[in-house]
Formats: sequence, structure tokens, C-alpha cells
Amino acid sequence: AGGLCIAQSIKIPREPRPGEFAKVIGRLMETSTARGVVLFANEDDIRRVLEAATLANLSGHFSWVGSDSWGAKMAPVQGLEDAAHGAITILPKRASVPGFDEYFTSRSLENNRRNLWFHEFWEDDFNCRL
Repeated sequence: AGGLCIAQSIKIPREPRPGEFAKVIGRLMETSTARGVVLFANEDDIRRVLEAATLANLSGHFSWVGSDSWGAKMAPVQGLEDAAHGAITILPKRASVPGFDEYFTSRSLENNRRNLWFHEFWEDDFNCRL
């Protein structure tokens, strides 16, 4: 409806094998008219995708939209600036909510029965079993 289509959805394995990122770039190239890539990945995987694009001589070919994993960080793109040139990254605004810390730290098992997961937090935070 908005004039956009999703040409491909590619998942990066948790433990990628050698050559996996070259395959990702190869798959992206299968749709020759697709140039925009939305990349939700961790810092290391972002770096490896950009490295694979560079090795395939595709620096500047793609327009990257990156998640907050690289929004304010240089490490994923350092030395790979040509491949990442023009990327748009999204970094949600982070701000303290006045009174939240005081409220949250005042919670206990007695006064926080509405939150179904609070007991899990409590067990993990205090290293105990309820």
C-alpha cells in the first residue's frame, strides 16, 4: 500500500559458520532492484555484514537502516565507513522517568502482587527460591 515491498527476510544464525555473511550478501543480491536493507542485528553481526559487502565490492550499493545496536556506536562501522556510508540508524530516546527508581526499589513481595513476573525477578535478584 505504501509502495514498499519486502523482497527477502534473512535470519543470521546465532553461531554463524565461516562464509555465512557472504551468503547473506549473495541472497540480498538475488533481488537486483532491492537496495534498502533493514538490519536488526548485534554489533558483531552488523560488522560482519558490512565486511562481506566490502569484500563483494558492494560498498555504497545498499542503503542500510540499522537498529539501536549501532545507533550510537562506532565499533560496528570502524574501518568499514565506505560500506556503511549513508546509513540511517535508529536510537530510541532514553530518559529517566522521575520517581521510577524510587518506586521500583520500594517494591516487595508484599506490595507487588499484581505483577505476575515479579517473583521471578525477586528470585534472580536475591539468588533465592520462593
